[in-house]
Amino acid sequence: MAGLIPQAFIDELLERSDIVEVIQRRVSLKKAGREFAACCPFHGEKTPSFYVSPQKQFYHCFGCGAHGTAISFLMEYENQSFPEAVEQLAEQAGLEVPREAGGDDKREAHAPLYEALNAAAEYYVQQLRHTPKAVEYLKNRGIDGNTARDYQIGWAPPSGLIEALKPRFTPQQLVDAGLAARRDDGRIRERFRARIMFPIRDRRGRITGFGGRLIEDGEPKYLNSPESEVFHKGQTIYGLFEARKAGTRLDDIVVVEGYMDVVGLARAGFRRAVACMGTALTRAHLDSLFRQVSRITLCFDGDAAGRRAAWRSLAEALPAIQGLREVRVLFLPEGDDPDSLVLRDGLAGWEERLTGALPLSETLVRLLREEHPTDTAEGRTRFAHAAMKLVATTRDPLFRDQLIERVAQETHLSPERLGEQLRDAEDGSARATAPASAPTDIPEAPDSEPAGAAQETPSALWGALLARILQHPELEWSQPELAELTAFPGTAAQTLGKLLEALRERPGCSSAHLLERFRDDRHFNRLQALAARELGDGDPKVTRQVAMDCARQLLLQQARTRIRELTRAGRELATEQREELARLTALLQKTNTG
Repeated sequence: MAGLIPQAFIDELLERSDIVEVIQRRVSLKKAGREFAACCPFHGEKTPSFYVSPQKQFYHCFGCGAHGTAISFLMEYENQSFPEAVEQLAEQAGLEVPREAGGDDKREAHAPLYEALNAAAEYYVQQLRHTPKAVEYLKNRGIDGNTARDYQIGWAPPSGLIEALKPRFTPQQLVDAGLAARRDDGRIRERFRARIMFPIRDRRGRITGFGGRLIEDGEPKYLNSPESEVFHKGQTIYGLFEARKAGTRLDDIVVVEGYMDVVGLARAGFRRAVACMGTALTRAHLDSLFRQVSRITLCFDGDAAGRRAAWRSLAEALPAIQGLREVRVLFLPEGDDPDSLVLRDGLAGWEERLTGALPLSETLVRLLREEHPTDTAEGRTRFAHAAMKLVATTRDPLFRDQLIERVAQETHLSPERLGEQLRDAEDGSARATAPASAPTDIPEAPDSEPAGAAQETPSALWGALLARILQHPELEWSQPELAELTAFPGTAAQTLGKLLEALRERPGCSSAHLLERFRDDRHFNRLQALAARELGDGDPKVTRQVAMDCARQLLLQQARTRIRELTRAGRELATEQREELARLTALLQKTNTG
């Protein structure tokens, strides 16, 4: 049924649904203080790190970082879409899901693209059966019929797809789905021609795009679908759906270079491999993977290109290490890839090779040592400077301390001296680069706040403020300082305004209620992370006091910045600007004396 699900119904549904009951039906929970605990259903573990809060109506895993509302849990645990999760909760609550007239749900608006992509996959599979050279190529690469079936591998002939899909889909739909490209004269041509085709699925199993590989000479050898409404290369992980389908409790995931590696390993019985579609590993990739497992192994070629790729991935992985998360790195012999290694050495040989993967910390040291040999004082100094720049990007304080210890061993410097140098560099960087006004974006959220840490930068202030409102909606948040903040520019201020509006409409609501209002917002994941952050306040009064201190500091920063803009030398002010200047000056005086 078309139409948006009203927000008021989502609020009512969450009120009638107990997240503990929803999760208890699928996972064995045990009482742990005011919360409930279990071994996480999203990654393998032996001791519980998955906690469910009845008060917040929110779950969080301290191992893999999974978190969300009852709706989020159903979407992740049962691979459901948002409407499907809402429908299931509504059925359990004895409610009928209403739809607002006018305006299709954007998820349903994409239905023709998914249908076209699925139809193309079926066409490619049929074509493979009638193309001996493509079948022979796959056999020579060790891919059998069962594996081809499981991954729905097909063949794109030089032409024929457009004609086959023409009765069901318009030319523009084929272009929007990435199956065709428009020529200069307005006609369309097929994007994939004479290639082995690998469907790319999202976490629900829907085909969002394709990867195509030439089996004869030509360029480009590999071709992926273009960016579209349903396909985003920087967030897509090939083989993740199949890995989850093969084992609902994955212990670890191995990231390889391409789809042939994933499929080749699957043929040998190794179903825990995924690939990033020929792009560099991103934080979005890592976040998606860490929602499934707590340990990731990254595979790289042993040549110079592999080293460069490792450097890029290392820079992305260091900030992602938190809690029980672990990243290991495996460099393959030059000229080999996982596909060829498992064919030559068998599954046991491949598994043994994986056990020799290096921890991320040791990979950092070895790569740095290659660039800055530590056999001289000068080399050790360069090593230390380069290392501490990378260490500064980490978020987990325990992991940071361990890295400092390791760098100290390598450079013959004391950990205390390195820590001092790191703090000096961070202070200088913050003074040089921190904007005087609040950021326009929602800040990234670490898992916890250091107790007593000074919250001076706008990003840290916004994070601390929003986290406390999200986690404690039952407190009083009608202070005039908060209302003043919402008038300033930026996404964070807009988000604060939406939160305060939601609290006015539904006083005393849960954290889940607040979060679900941002389900379609591009910052939804960041807000969920803020809702899961450990605050360490201990007392609601302290929580409220810290939040208001942050708000006042933000007001001072914003007001001072705007006053400087308005009073630049030689600038004539209009009447409205003079009134704004007077209002901000009065606000500054009031906040300073408040």
